Amino acid sequence: MTIHRDLDHLHAQGMLRKVRSGAEAPPSEAFERNIDLRKALNLAEKRAVAATGFDWAASQVEMQAVAMDDSTTALHVLPRLSERLPLTVVTNFLPAINELSTDPRVRLNAIGGDYVPEFSSFVGAQAVRALRDMHYDVLFMSVTAVSRGMCFHPSSAAAELKRAFMESAELRVLLIDHTKLARRAIHRICALEDFDAVVIDAGVGADDMEQLEATGANIIVAQPDPTLTAELELSGATPR
Repeated sequence: MTIHRDLDHLHAQGMLRKVRSGAEAPPSEAFERNIDLRKALNLAEKRAVAATGFDWAASQVEMQAVAMDDSTTALHVLPRLSERLPLTVVTNFLPAINELSTDPRVRLNAIGGDYVPEFSSFVGAQAVRALRDMHYDVLFMSVTAVSRGMCFHPSSAAAELKRAFMESAELRVLLIDHTKLARRAIHRICALEDFDAVVIDAGVGADDMEQLEATGANIIVAQPDPTLTAELELSGATPR
């Protein structure tokens, strides 16, 4: 099934609204708990953010060990990792584990624990302990919502694990698209300024950008790739 048909299916279920630029999702916990919906939306923005975040991190540290949380934005970092192979990758995200496990040049450290089907990832005390015994060069991570300079997630277990991911990282990179600023979630993870870089797409509004910069965090705006946008439109991923 193509991405365009996926969007049609989700639109018919009332889980999103198709718009000219792609699709919009409701700012709710239900969104975060639907992995297929998360993977289908904002593809151009996510790829731009992931590429910009990767390039910035590569200019700061030597990537011998990389960690990724269970975010669909971080999934778009995977194609860029081929530039740094061989390397170690740490993740609790099953889609990333499945993709990386087929490449013999990747030393994969899969974080196990309590599997949560809604998030396609592993959480819990076992996962937290495993992360706290590690140290890696860079963490690529995302969150459900950003509000008043703080990051949030609807799951307390996921929020705890994301904090554990951060504790073991030399460099922390937050990857978000502008829709995160319109969502709400209950469990606080950390402040934006706890990251070495916060990468957001160019769709962020002027008022939101002013608020982000006021936090004191290092905000980096990812510019869209016109070639990629055109490819997504031709594939039907971005309705015109």
